[in-house]
Amino acid sequence: MTSRDPGNDGPNRLDRVRDTLGAWKPRIVRGLLALVALLGVAAELIDPLGDMLKGQQLLGGSFAALMALILFDAISESEPKEISGVHVFADRSELHAEFRKAFNARLVRVDFSGFTMQTLLDALREPLERMADHEVRTVELKLCVIIAHLNLPMGLPGGLVPAGPQGGSQGGTFHFRDSPENRRRMRVDFTEHNWRALKELLNRVHQRNPRIAISCEIRESPQLPERKLYILNQECVFSTPYGIEPRTVTGHGGSYEILDTEGFGPLYGRARYIGWDLRSKSRSTRDIAEHHMECHRNLWDKLGNIKPEHPVIVDPVWASPDRGASS
Repeated sequence: MTSRDPGNDGPNRLDRVRDTLGAWKPRIVRGLLALVALLGVAAELIDPLGDMLKGQQLLGGSFAALMALILFDAISESEPKEISGVHVFADRSELHAEFRKAFNARLVRVDFSGFTMQTLLDALREPLERMADHEVRTVELKLCVIIAHLNLPMGLPGGLVPAGPQGGSQGGTFHFRDSPENRRRMRVDFTEHNWRALKELLNRVHQRNPRIAISCEIRESPQLPERKLYILNQECVFSTPYGIEPRTVTGHGGSYEILDTEGFGPLYGRARYIGWDLRSKSRSTRDIAEHHMECHRNLWDKLGNIKPEHPVIVDPVWASPDRGASS
């Protein structure tokens, strides 16, 4: 693990020296080895030079220097190179920057799976607002969104009830169960609200750039997501797991205890988002990216024919205002 300066996220002075040494070491080794080889060849071809080097014992010294370089290479600490195509983000803003880059393409596609698409909307807002305010080179925009079905009982997110007389006190035990109140809160305050906000953004984009072919569909899954998944232009995939966190919720007729599906926060370390790129030179990295994309693709295809009896989103396909007026 890289050491840090106190109060600073950057590497300390020793790490910077080590990094510099690691960068220059191969060049130094190659140069010295080339010099030793050149002297050896010259000593064989030019007798006076060979006699002089032998007399000064430089060939023996060169051999010792070569051994010292090999030993130096073995014991020096130089960190391995980063694997190309692997992304580790410590902040949500870094993920948002990837969204902005993805929206520079002519064909933009975003695939997502999660609970209520709250973080997806946060990442989409800026690039969609830019599309709504400026002419862009994009000719097609496609959003494929999978969310949790919140109209059936579930344990997570769910409710918490004290277990026994000591339950609920400090150090007490809770039981988890379904919470209709919390599912209603999530439907109204998040899923339905986010869908309305996303449709409004798409309407603005269509009004400004009507030539862009926009398609957006929401599919509800009975499979509760363990992690959020973002796929950008079928090239990069980013993942972050859901945690669990007990908390008190107030609203809609009172307060109650819930077990929430907390996003990947500071509690779990610096690596908040991990991503893999299909364009990587590493076969393992490409295989991991394809694995996540294929899992999402398979679920998306299955949910095309498997629908909830009572959906949270009753209008899951975005339609342009023009088409809605003419139908």
